[in-house]
Amino acid sequence: MLDAAEHLLAEHGIDGVSLRQIGAATGQGNNSAVQYYFGDKAGLVREIIARRVAAFEPRRQQLLDAAAAQGRLGDIRTLLEIVFLPLTEATDADGRHVYIRFMMQFLTRLQYQEGFGHPGWAPDSAATRAVMLLADCLPLLKGEALATRINRVGGLFFNAVVDRDNAIARGRSAEPDSLFFADVFAMMTAAIKVPPSG
Repeated sequence: MLDAAEHLLAEHGIDGVSLRQIGAATGQGNNSAVQYYFGDKAGLVREIIARRVAAFEPRRQQLLDAAAAQGRLGDIRTLLEIVFLPLTEATDADGRHVYIRFMMQFLTRLQYQEGFGHPGWAPDSAATRAVMLLADCLPLLKGEALATRINRVGGLFFNAVVDRDNAIARGRSAEPDSLFFADVFAMMTAAIKVPPSG
């Protein structure tokens, strides 16, 4: 049910699909099944994100361990890759990055609405540790300023991946993954290091 809901919300927008439509698309005979399991759309969105956060944790831990072994825990680009690269592994049958598409919907429509907050990362998670290491590398960005900057470079990442997916779906040629992600992470690294204005 969560896979189908994630796909529908990613493709049609979080405001563009009702709980009843999600229930029907997932083969639930009871039109209120989604509401029964998740309460409301906010509960469904939180559950989709929480499931993905848990699924990405082993990969993030693997990347964090590799960075530690290579002495790269003070490298901003490496830390951004630990946070964002695992998300690229969640693709649909056509190779499109469905969770990233879903997250774009969440970030542009819901992240500041009451009841739709991101469930967050556990304090001892690899994601949290990577962000704390990023904070150490970016002493001019404190608290909310750092969170805002990570959110904005995340938007750059999500937009670039979805734009590439759309281009490929329309038959356009695309550079190899290695070149694409090298360019995107280079841009993200440059953007996150810009000193805050004022």
